[in-house]
Amino acid sequence: MGKKVQSGVRTDVAAHSDLMRGLMTSVVAFMARTGMSNAEIDRVFQSCVSDRMGRSKKLATTRTEVVAYGCDTVAGAVLRAWHRLPRYLDDSARPIPLSTVGPGATLSSLIRSQRRKANPEDVIKSMVNAGLLRSCGPDSYMPAKDSATIETLDPLSVDHIAKTIMRLVETASRNTAESKNKLSLIERYAHVPDLTKSEARAFAAFSRQQGQACLDAIEDWLESRQVNSVAQESMQSRGVNAGVHIFAYLGESGAINQKAPRSKAKKRSTPAREARV
Repeated sequence: MGKKVQSGVRTDVAAHSDLMRGLMTSVVAFMARTGMSNAEIDRVFQSCVSDRMGRSKKLATTRTEVVAYGCDTVAGAVLRAWHRLPRYLDDSARPIPLSTVGPGATLSSLIRSQRRKANPEDVIKSMVNAGLLRSCGPDSYMPAKDSATIETLDPLSVDHIAKTIMRLVETASRNTAESKNKLSLIERYAHVPDLTKSEARAFAAFSRQQGQACLDAIEDWLESRQVNSVAQESMQSRGVNAGVHIFAYLGESGAINQKAPRSKAKKRSTPAREARV
């Protein structure tokens, strides 16, 4: 009996180690794709271990400040405002060209209106490199897209991907914390292990459509509750970062080996549905 228990414990530990190794492998692979050398990656991990042990609290605080004022959320906010606010629209409700500086409405003032601590030059450069802005004259730009969708691995997308991972881990940690006063946040997913391969494109289109509709509703709710001015911010408690991430995932083409019987697949609940029961 004891041997079986010990064997089970070893299996659980091995499975946990394999899971954590998979997590770290994906993170290391992403870091390598950004151009970091093995030595740089190793230094980052060593620094994280030191932070965890309480040896570099000042460094950890500095990084948190950088994370809070990165370009990924600023770019999205700028594009939303550019497509919604009357002062940035023409008579046909289309975005107008904006100069980087000058009198009246400018791209720099738009960026600062969305994040006071943002550096307009850095944000503009990142948005141009990401294909979110197009030049329409000397120091004048137009939005190339209506939202900050990224298709290449540039500094803006690196910023976005890194924060997505951090926010997911923070939410999961919050939800599993042992506290009576914790504020639990939604963190669920819908999943089947055997989607018909020919439906992959349909799934991509359907999930984009439904996800965007969900985000539009959440975004309207959040924006109506923002700290709207410097005066209000000085009078009230300082605002907090808040938002929702939505992403779809699709396994590699060779990842599905067998299909479950259709009769059983219809009866199987997804984790998201089980959580709602």
